[in-house]
Amino acid sequence: MFDVTEYETTFSAGDPVAQLRVGVAELATEDHADATTYGLSQRVIDLLEIRERLDAELARVAAVWQRRRAWEADGALSPVAWLKHRAPVAAPEARQLVKKAKIIDAAPRLAAALRSGRVTSAHVGALARVVSDRRRPLLAEHDEVLAKQAERLSIGDFTLVARRWAAIADDHLADESHDEHHPRNELRAAVTMDGWIDGTFRLHPISGAKFLGVLDHLAPPDPIDAPDGVRSLAERRGDALVDLAGWYHQGAKPSANPPNLDVVVDVATLDGASPDLAKGRCDLEGVGPITRATLEQLSCGATLRRIVMAGDSVVLEMGRKTRFATPAQARAVRIRDAGCIFPSCDRPVRWCDIHHIDEFSKGGHTDVAKMCCLCTRHHTLVHNSEWTIIVNSDGSFRVCHPTRAP
Repeated sequence: MFDVTEYETTFSAGDPVAQLRVGVAELATEDHADATTYGLSQRVIDLLEIRERLDAELARVAAVWQRRRAWEADGALSPVAWLKHRAPVAAPEARQLVKKAKIIDAAPRLAAALRSGRVTSAHVGALARVVSDRRRPLLAEHDEVLAKQAERLSIGDFTLVARRWAAIADDHLADESHDEHHPRNELRAAVTMDGWIDGTFRLHPISGAKFLGVLDHLAPPDPIDAPDGVRSLAERRGDALVDLAGWYHQGAKPSANPPNLDVVVDVATLDGASPDLAKGRCDLEGVGPITRATLEQLSCGATLRRIVMAGDSVVLEMGRKTRFATPAQARAVRIRDAGCIFPSCDRPVRWCDIHHIDEFSKGGHTDVAKMCCLCTRHHTLVHNSEWTIIVNSDGSFRVCHPTRAP
């Protein structure tokens, strides 16, 4: 069990934490009724700066605590469980602290910048939100460049860099291990006490961009003089979602054309070169950084406009909106395949994308014989793994994996 006596003997009476406790107690006795406006503003800034340094030190100590598995001494099954039981924190905050601790352990250059104050705890927190167990082994390799970016960028700008790094890491991992167990789309819903439906969802970048794009297309901003008032963005999207469900129940579909998708991609990324984390881009408009595999998947059949950049200011190509398979071609492919061609999949054509067997961005032709139907799940799998599709001499398709028996 956790031994308070051992703790007290480890840290002397001059322990800085003990001094902080005294200081905080004194702060609690302050009366701000007569403080000047400037004085109050400065106090807020001072306390935020102190809190930042405390957060940084907490993460640094937690890194050693996590590495030594000190939480096991108390019989806890995990560091998060220990923190929830022993400290005044909820599960999300406990998980975030453990993630920060693991990052500091895996990235010594970033840890040194945090300790010196050149990087804030919020920078490490931004990285913690995208560093999964699968991506963490790559941190050491990119430690220096991430630390340099964190030192010079604001929290908001570094958050984008962290997301871009995560996309690059996923491309690297896909090339190295061909991991086929990608996170799946999720939607969680529950009925509240007042009968409303409350929930959360997590969607793949392509699925999310399509979903939000359709909702925003179906429910554009209200005019100022709308009879029932101007709805917020969240309210408009909620109403559009209900409309979609209503159309489905009525067996009808919205008649308006679907929204288009814009991808801004740096020429180096397009060519397969290692992109600059700060300036290199492969971004889906309204979503942010995506992997090159996701870009290839989008290129198969979305109404896509590709904007090729050299750095962050020079536009090399402003592609026109192009539907790579014409409506007639798509209809022919759907009639021929009648659904997803992946073995054992029975999803109908209305749930399928048109897949270019020879990647369009690498010179593949938009021919009916070189296209097939894949449901979104298997379309994602083919673009992110070693599964391939071969056209047989009779025009049929064979789906194969190099390490699996046919």
